[in-house]
Amino acid sequence: MQEQEDNLKRYKKLVILAGVASVCTSILFILIKLAVWLVSSSTVIFASLTDSMFDLLASLVNLLALRFSLTPPDKEHRFGHHKSQSLASLAQSAFIGGSAVLLVVHGVERFINPQEVHHLNLAIMVSVISIVITIFLVAFQTYVYKRTKSEAICADRLHYLSDVTLNSGVILALFLSYYGYKWADGLFAALIGLFIFKGAYSIGMGAIQTLLDKTLDVKSLTKIIKCVAQEKGVKSFHDLKAHSAGPMVYIQGHLVMDGSLSLEKAHDIADKVEHNIRKDFPDAEIILHMEPDEKSTYDNVQFEDSEHTLADGEVVVKTEQLKQ
Repeated sequence: MQEQEDNLKRYKKLVILAGVASVCTSILFILIKLAVWLVSSSTVIFASLTDSMFDLLASLVNLLALRFSLTPPDKEHRFGHHKSQSLASLAQSAFIGGSAVLLVVHGVERFINPQEVHHLNLAIMVSVISIVITIFLVAFQTYVYKRTKSEAICADRLHYLSDVTLNSGVILALFLSYYGYKWADGLFAALIGLFIFKGAYSIGMGAIQTLLDKTLDVKSLTKIIKCVAQEKGVKSFHDLKAHSAGPMVYIQGHLVMDGSLSLEKAHDIADKVEHNIRKDFPDAEIILHMEPDEKSTYDNVQFEDSEHTLADGEVVVKTEQLKQ
């Protein structure tokens, strides 16, 4: 229990710090790019500025959602508020997708009617600085995500990672404009918009899957099954269901044991199974249902002899196969 509390404190500290860093970075970019756009009239700088403005809005929503997701469970939300991170990611995808559409429309208009770009050297310098700062932010977000597996931080990281490509495109467009290809300014703004929209779609789909309680990946499910198979007292295991929300992993399943075991002995075996699972999933909430090894137990269960079956978020497995 103490280890879980320590992990939660560490999780809270890291995700909030990453959220604040994201907001501060967005504010800095807006101030710099606004000044450069006012003197250069560059469409790609305007595209980059627009992206940074939506970055700030998305990061603020993200930070608020992170703080809310870390509030303790209450009477109306017994499982906590972790899915608010997924809602924040979904909101991020909407914000980013909207900015992408605006950029495409504006870029097409400027491609058809190209205009002179002023103070190119200043615009290029700002884009290079933006790339460097963004790389440092993404590196920190990557560190936080590896430690916390926060979906909101993952979405924010993916967003800023796309900004590195965005600013690289800005620099290329500015160079082409410098050598007389005025249409490049509008073309690259439209291409950047399409690229951003692709990232928004990816973020949104990931958030939706979490909100729909998508099952854990096959590798994680196999780990759980092998943890169960370590205990000789478990004759078989079925109806495994596992999903995640924020830092929490929720695992449930049915353990089949010898029907002649005492309740105390059966409970002891279930505790050992839970202990095994916590080695790989220390913050998991685990519910294990114990059943007697009788014919009626298997009436509605289909076992696969060669491998476990994944279907609709459920796993059916004969543990004897894993012990071999």
